[in-house]
Amino acid sequence: MKRKMISLFTLICTVLFTACIFIGCKQEKEAVKLDGDYLLIKAEEDAEGKTLLAYMEELRANGKLEFSLENGMVTSIDGKQNKADYSACWMLYTSDSENANDAWGIVEYEDKQYGSAIVGAESLIVKAGELYIWWYQSF
Repeated sequence: MKRKMISLFTLICTVLFTACIFIGCKQEKEAVKLDGDYLLIKAEEDAEGKTLLAYMEELRANGKLEFSLENGMVTSIDGKQNKADYSACWMLYTSDSENANDAWGIVEYEDKQYGSAIVGAESLIVKAGELYIWWYQSF
């Protein structure tokens, strides 16, 4: 009887372990993460070559992101709007060193520094694996 219990326990543990591995491997990583005053967009393979704005519009169509534009400028993200006098607004930073500099400063996120984007979201060509950070910044 004791031997059957041990065998049953081993079988149950093996099944649960296998299920956890399977579920963990199948779980999709999110391309978008809102973290306080930061919106992080991790470019996936299917985003390669698109403009950031086009990729953001796809994310919006899939229900992963809400934002609004006015005259080509992002004016709100997930309901947080730019101030009327632009004393606080959404600014774009990226890990893509070819498309960033420190002209508008840098942002630090999780112990890494990112430069401000040299062009807007409508012109910035996305590269898979790069991080695009919208930061609600006060001036």
